[in-house]
Amino acid sequence: MKTYLRHKVHNVIDIKELTALEYLDFEGKYKEYVEKHDFWEMCFVEKGDVVLNIEGEKCRLSANDVILIPPDSTHSYFSERGNESRAFVICFECLSQPLKSLSGAGFNLTGPLYQSMKLIISEYKHTFSTDENEQLEILENPNFGGQQAIIIQLEYLLICLLRMLSAEKNPEIVFLNEEHFYQDLVDLIIDYFKDNIQRKISLEELCRRFNYSSSFLCKTFKEQTGETLFSYFNRLKIEEAKRLLKRTELTVTEISENLGFSEVKYFGASFKKIVGKSPSEYRSKIN
Repeated sequence: MKTYLRHKVHNVIDIKELTALEYLDFEGKYKEYVEKHDFWEMCFVEKGDVVLNIEGEKCRLSANDVILIPPDSTHSYFSERGNESRAFVICFECLSQPLKSLSGAGFNLTGPLYQSMKLIISEYKHTFSTDENEQLEILENPNFGGQQAIIIQLEYLLICLLRMLSAEKNPEIVFLNEEHFYQDLVDLIIDYFKDNIQRKISLEELCRRFNYSSSFLCKTFKEQTGETLFSYFNRLKIEEAKRLLKRTELTVTEISENLGFSEVKYFGASFKKIVGKSPSEYRSKIN
């Protein structure tokens, strides 16, 4: 009798949720509309030409072009042809590490990939509507499984784009296995800490940002780093404080405020606990 082996499927692209699906209206607000958000955005030009500005870098997109805009990127759309141009955007939450390779990458969709995009748009039209506040609403009688069908087609499209990018530009792209997922999640959190070193960050903010529970984030971070989330964040702040004490003439109070400490007294105590000297003593020793 034949023996069948069970294989656990690892999803290299795992979309957590859909945030927005909509057409851009170039007669109205989208002509000079600037936004920034913490989720991915895919723009597909259905007809005409669209100019996209990402973090000050402009690119022109033509019919059937698609581009991926990474989270936390300031971007805007413009079309000189007004209503002769038409673009469809898909906004979604996804923490899968390979997707980073597609940041700002543009492709022209043909053949099966073009059909995948058209299927996404078709499912969208028979599943969602947009209310007066421009929020997605489920139709009263939506396509059966319409939301899942959109995610399946979108994940397939992204996998195909990654394959194209790997073959043409970067043969070192690696599809990560489950073992790497936890370290990659921790790396994303650390990057977020570094990007927001001057702010206070709450556990609730991290949960919203990464779409995981507080217990999962705390447990995963501690297992991967040996430190708690905020002891690590505090240590990063102290490392930045050491740099500022060495390279700038900012006062201890100013550095404390710049790094988001509530009181200079608490900053001094944290600094001495990690460095072994007070901020003033550390600066004196360097000088």
